[in-house]
Amino acid sequence: MNENGQPEYHSETSREAQDVFERRRRGELFSAVHEVSRLISTYFDAAMSAHQMTHAQWWALMHISAHEGATQIELAVYFQMGRASAGKLLERLEAKNWIERRPDAQDGRIRRVYLRDAARPILDLMQHEGISLFNDFLKDTSPEEERALFLGLLKIKKTAEVLLNADNASFEPDGT
Repeated sequence: MNENGQPEYHSETSREAQDVFERRRRGELFSAVHEVSRLISTYFDAAMSAHQMTHAQWWALMHISAHEGATQIELAVYFQMGRASAGKLLERLEAKNWIERRPDAQDGRIRRVYLRDAARPILDLMQHEGISLFNDFLKDTSPEEERALFLGLLKIKKTAEVLLNADNASFEPDGT
């Protein structure tokens, strides 16, 4: 074993075994990231359903809040759905008086999305539920572990964004 607790390999066959070990470890890392994301979503869905909010509604309000004034096409990318589905979702949010769609100042065909005052208490509720989620999920994590995890995930995210933007500009809302 080396200083990291991993087996040391000395022959070519052993090198292949180490490569397999590394691929599995990395696969397990990304599997764990995906599973934590799913668990966060499931937990937050349950918290918000107690307030009669669907996953799509809180997901959309979260992204609209972060990108207020974005176009419907840009929001569809953030929502991870097609333009027609995003348009229907925005119609439902507009019917609840949570958002408004306004024509773009330069191009009247483009509609930009803004939060209405009626959405503010919902966003406050979402923030409160989010803080509860953070506290519950991170209760056994030290501040040092949390910081290291955060910095590591930011590096992975940045690398992924660079790769996706280099491979396909359509992943970026500004590229549509």
